[in-house]
Amino acid sequence: MSRSCASPPSPSHFWDATSLAGALKAAAARRSASHVGPLHAVLVKLGLSANAILATSLAHLALRCGLPRYARDLFDEMPRPDVVSWTSLLTGHAHQGLHREALALLRRMVGSGVQPNGYSLSGGLLACGGVGPGALALGKEIHAGVVKMSLHGPVDPVVVNGVLDMYSRCGSIEYASRVFRVMQVRNVVAWNSMMAALLGSGQAEEALRLFVSMVSCEVAVDGFSFSIAVDACGKLAVLKQGMQVHARIFGGGYESDVVLRNSLVDMYAKCGCVDSAELVFKEVPSQDAVLWTTMIAAYGRFGRVQDAVSMFDRMAQLGIKQDELAYLAVLSACSHNGLVREGWHYFNLISDGQRSVEVQPEHYGCMADLLCRRGYLEEALEFIENMPFDSSAAAWSALLNSSRIHGNARLSQLAASRLLKLDPENHSNWVALSSVHASENDWHETWTIRESMSRECVKKEPGCSWVELCDGVHVFLMADQSHPELFQILQSLDSLG
Repeated sequence: MSRSCASPPSPSHFWDATSLAGALKAAAARRSASHVGPLHAVLVKLGLSANAILATSLAHLALRCGLPRYARDLFDEMPRPDVVSWTSLLTGHAHQGLHREALALLRRMVGSGVQPNGYSLSGGLLACGGVGPGALALGKEIHAGVVKMSLHGPVDPVVVNGVLDMYSRCGSIEYASRVFRVMQVRNVVAWNSMMAALLGSGQAEEALRLFVSMVSCEVAVDGFSFSIAVDACGKLAVLKQGMQVHARIFGGGYESDVVLRNSLVDMYAKCGCVDSAELVFKEVPSQDAVLWTTMIAAYGRFGRVQDAVSMFDRMAQLGIKQDELAYLAVLSACSHNGLVREGWHYFNLISDGQRSVEVQPEHYGCMADLLCRRGYLEEALEFIENMPFDSSAAAWSALLNSSRIHGNARLSQLAASRLLKLDPENHSNWVALSSVHASENDWHETWTIRESMSRECVKKEPGCSWVELCDGVHVFLMADQSHPELFQILQSLDSLG
């Protein structure tokens, strides 16, 4: 049978249902598109095309080979597709990223009178998560189906995890938390899904708390759990907790995991410890492009631009792929350190088509930021206005900040106005435009803008800062007087003054 999978089968060979099933399974495992047509011909020749099992296997093979239309045509030829056939087709579409098509198949399945099973619902949940918030209502309907199913017996944890993941990916963290709290069986997948959802929604502190609970409950932590915890520490810039997680990673034998090393490098860099990031990077030699890019970004962030540039050039020498993110990291390093000549060199490599890298708005944003930082405001304006696509908010923001620093009121007002047009929902853009006019004593325009802000219910978010001390992290908000040690803090500030 292994020889029959090495080349397309001929109808002249001897086939029966058992050998065909084996050939279809082997071809699907190898994603062998060249076998789809010949095996289909054998089914038709032997009169087995109406066999539900074989037809379903052939449709599964077509899906695995990236032929969804072929798979649907095969399915439509089935006289009476059963729940297995429906489930195979819709889950296959969901796993191939064809989420809307999978949901359409689920609706057809229900409409045809076939009752979905747990695997069908799991595929539907995966598809809803892939579509995102727009599929939340349908996801809730599927969840209701899972609840009804649970009344007749235990539901596979995979299905319940699917409910949790669906709510997370649809942006409904509150519903995801409710599902997590009432789960009877919380395996590592459920814990990871909930932590990832919290981290993705900006609740890094809650994600870290959940990781601590996970460890306290003696759940078997895996590499993905550690990666989420490290990323949370990086977002919060809490070095002490990050080092504790790093120690657990080392104790668990995960120190060579390239994904975890990438997270650790990023975490140490965000916590201001670029030397520790460098130690993690050099601990185990690797040619992973993401890891190299993260280290380049870390060097650039801390002013070690020559290290960043040298490392980027070394990637090419070692044959490590320099993708869009790698170029963005080296351009950002040049920008933060004012290296105009080097920045133009790397930007021209991609904008002139000398590399197989597609130039992105972020690359233009970095170059605009570089010109602005060096005070080349007019050149930056010309560069932004001649971008080959819609101007990015990052580029106009860079021009706004630099023109305010250099006292160029005309460019400040222009940049703030463009920012407001690009992103009117961003409250900080309203505040920036108001502040620009106020700085020029243009009070009529200032009050006009502030009245518009009031009508639109625009509120300025208070400034926030935090500091990590030996006993934890202390958060401070502008004009907030709720800190329990406020009096002692003010006394210390007065003594410093």
